[in-house]
Amino acid sequence: MRIAVIGLLLILVAALGCGVISAPLVVVLAAPPNAGTVSPQVTVLTWVSIGSDTYQVQVSSDSSFQSLVVDATGVTNLFYAIPYGKLSDESTYFWRVRAFKGAQPSGWTSPWYFVTSGSVTPIPPVPPTPPVHTPGTAAVAATLNGAAWSGPVNYTISHYVVSGPVQKTGYSVPGTVGDIPSGNIQFNYNSGGPAGATLSGISPSAQQVLSPGGSIYYTMNFVMQQSYGSIIVNATLDGAPWQTSMGSGPISYTISGAKYNSGSSIPGDFSSQPTGAYSVSYNSGGPIGATFAGVSPSASQTLGHNGTIIFTLNFYAQPKGTVTVSATLNGEPWSGALGYVLTGPYVESGSNTPHSFTNAPSGTYSVNYSSGGPYSAVFEGVSPPSQYMSAGGHITFTIRFVFKGVVPGPLVE
Repeated sequence: MRIAVIGLLLILVAALGCGVISAPLVVVLAAPPNAGTVSPQVTVLTWVSIGSDTYQVQVSSDSSFQSLVVDATGVTNLFYAIPYGKLSDESTYFWRVRAFKGAQPSGWTSPWYFVTSGSVTPIPPVPPTPPVHTPGTAAVAATLNGAAWSGPVNYTISHYVVSGPVQKTGYSVPGTVGDIPSGNIQFNYNSGGPAGATLSGISPSAQQVLSPGGSIYYTMNFVMQQSYGSIIVNATLDGAPWQTSMGSGPISYTISGAKYNSGSSIPGDFSSQPTGAYSVSYNSGGPIGATFAGVSPSASQTLGHNGTIIFTLNFYAQPKGTVTVSATLNGEPWSGALGYVLTGPYVESGSNTPHSFTNAPSGTYSVNYSSGGPYSAVFEGVSPPSQYMSAGGHITFTIRFVFKGVVPGPLVE
């Protein structure tokens, strides 16, 4: 019997070390041996256990433990001596033990029995009642940077018993896995989850205890490391590529999203931008005299890991008009060398009149006199001071001079 008990203890310790059996609340009866004969005067019950605080011992004259002879609680030793006078001669008694870890009890051991000295014929041992494992469920979810996430992911839920593991596999979250035997349950992440993310852990724990018919919960927590990409802004004029250069006209646009940017040139190349959603807004400028038509392929796009998104600002040209600059002297048309500057949607300079500036975009124009004009005449002004020209239109400015002196001529004697 001692060898058998030692063998049981070694099996118990090995099982505990392998994680097959939960360490608390394990009891194995040791002596007297099942169906053995003892003295009614001195009877000591012994057992082995690991990880328990106290024990409860019951001795009954019937196998259903309805007629208790002993019901001892708070036993701190691995043995219990039945008080003298509790047992009768030539009688059969059944006994069992359960362990406590704090206030948490284990199940009762399968009952053994012994016979006190006399002529009572021993009865066959009561076969142990196999444990009942009512299946339970496991609910599985996932988070990405702390927010709920759903999608494909592969994981395994395992229940380890002496006969081998019972495994259930899941392929997406959120989800529920059913028909899991009660006991110690291990959760393992296999593959999948949010693209580019890393699994940081399982909460509340990858190892949990499933009670019969109960439920447990697992959450896979993923984190996304910051990644970057590039944003390019292009432009077209009547479908052909356009870019800023000397004299092409200024441009202003804004990029908003995971990072804010503003641009004043085309093409615009913005590298090392955090991944996420972006949109571009046209503010002003572009090809001289052109009209903004929109952004392609879309004003809002999503930048992925190590990716590139391209925004194209599209313009179309307006019909061009003509600006004519002429001059008068004392109200009469005058032509000749004359310096002036035409300002408006674009800037041009002139050196004589009359002169016409073709290919002019729509907008508001004005003319500023700089030098020259009729000999000895005085600059009087420009008519009109400024004016608006519609697309494809024609406007005229007149630079006015007056002569207030005497026209030089031959002397009269």
